[in-house]
Amino acid sequence: MRIFIAVLILFAFNFANGQEDFYHEDYVYQENIKSVKFYAGNNPLSYPVSNLKGITLHFEFDDIDGDSKNYYYKIVHCDMDWNISDEITEEDFLDGFNGEEIKDSKSSSFTLLQYTHYRLRLPNENTKWLLSGNYLLIVYDENDDVVITRRFLVVENKLKIMAELDHAKDVSRYRTAQSIQIVLNNKDFRIVDPLKELKVTVLQNDKWIDAIRDVSPKYLVGDNIKFDAFDPFVFEALNEFRYFDSRSLRYTNLEIQSIDVRRRGVEVVLEEDNVRRFSNYFFHKDLNGNYLFLNHDNPNAAISSEYTNVTFTLKTNAPLLDQDVYVIGGFCDWQLYEENKLNYDKELEAYTGRILFKQGVFDYYYATVDKDENINLSNLEGSWYQTQNDYTILVYLRPFGGLYDRLVGIKVIE
Repeated sequence: MRIFIAVLILFAFNFANGQEDFYHEDYVYQENIKSVKFYAGNNPLSYPVSNLKGITLHFEFDDIDGDSKNYYYKIVHCDMDWNISDEITEEDFLDGFNGEEIKDSKSSSFTLLQYTHYRLRLPNENTKWLLSGNYLLIVYDENDDVVITRRFLVVENKLKIMAELDHAKDVSRYRTAQSIQIVLNNKDFRIVDPLKELKVTVLQNDKWIDAIRDVSPKYLVGDNIKFDAFDPFVFEALNEFRYFDSRSLRYTNLEIQSIDVRRRGVEVVLEEDNVRRFSNYFFHKDLNGNYLFLNHDNPNAAISSEYTNVTFTLKTNAPLLDQDVYVIGGFCDWQLYEENKLNYDKELEAYTGRILFKQGVFDYYYATVDKDENINLSNLEGSWYQTQNDYTILVYLRPFGGLYDRLVGIKVIE
């Protein structure tokens, strides 16, 4: 009996620790999982933001093993810094069940690489949220191994948010950075102590790697809540995104040098790229780092699109000292996956790499990464104030004595 109890305790300990064996951010943990997309309503370019009335979120991904597996999901509530909220229980934030199976799946049709496409809609008849705030969607397989984590937001719009885009006040960054001036108005929403209870986070192009987080207001003017006048929300403006369009494999375009369709797979070679840091600014319409899965050759992009091996080439005179180069963007969750790392080719005098993409339209940057995995996007891309970016403003409230961080306002500006 003692041995049996000891085994149970050990199992429970390992299981509990296994539950935390994942990142509290957007991440894909297995190489067979591709083409993850999470968005709100009918707009595949939107960030997954819902509300307490239940704006529909759509989640989908592919398993390129091509077989049939059982995948399950659960959601957890997080604080404004994406730590799991430990002062509320699942019953507080969830109406329904955690651990439900993702039952909507289809096999690919007439593709060279066979895959299985999975889809999930939230909220649904089994899962509804009750509180606003940050949430983490966790997808795991039949072995309880986490395969995907995705952040999403549930908002209750209580505040009016006024925001304008401007030059940075710092003269040295006047031509390379953008500053967001924010004023909150709580005329119709009582807050006991706005300067202590409110925090603001701002995202550029829906990425968290350089988010400015947890900024408190500085002073009140009537019903207006204002921030430090000297640029608390300043971002490198960077450059318009590079992109490529592989919606059709029947012809090339300006970004694609060649397309080779063979039985073993599809090879897409992009035109050579150059470092843009010292070039002039040039505007072109982009997706602000986002991506779309689209197919002009077949009607059902979700299950009839081909997977293609896309070759990138970045010309440089010599390899960079003590820095690695990655292809990065929303398509890879802004993460440093090994697949997106480029290698230097001395003969070509270029960084090159080959990444698997489903057909569609994709924005990307070239990023330099130092030994401490610090990501720099301007080293190779440059930074100009004129660049068009989207900024998402998130307003959190933790009242005195409150048990969780409420998301009481959101606004997107360009």
